[in-house]
Amino acid sequence: MTHYVCKGGCGGVSDEIGVCETDGCSSQWEMMEECDCTNGNHGVESGEESVNLVVKDSNGTVLNDGDDVVLIKDLPLRGSSKVYKRGTKVNGIKLTDNPEEVDCKVGGSGIVLRVEFLKKV
Repeated sequence: MTHYVCKGGCGGVSDEIGVCETDGCSSQWEMMEECDCTNGNHGVESGEESVNLVVKDSNGTVLNDGDDVVLIKDLPLRGSSKVYKRGTKVNGIKLTDNPEEVDCKVGGSGIVLRVEFLKKV
């Protein structure tokens, strides 16, 4: 049975072609992609998700746990007046379940960064 799933990881599913309308989704208002799965896993077998997860930086370079990256844009920290400047080096990132985000520590604070603002060193 053909259906459509959101690429943003929010779990949005629709029987008709359209856009994801989930508030807070990283792919909100983007087209959903077609899926023909029969088991409801949308192309991911149980226990296989972390094996097939490919995370890429802003230049398309594959990132792995423990890689060092550099910020390519000034990023203000939400809820604070702190701004992480372009060129700030981040040591030892940790991949998450979402291929668009990584966990890391910057200036002693544990934060989640979007990979679109990172470049592998």
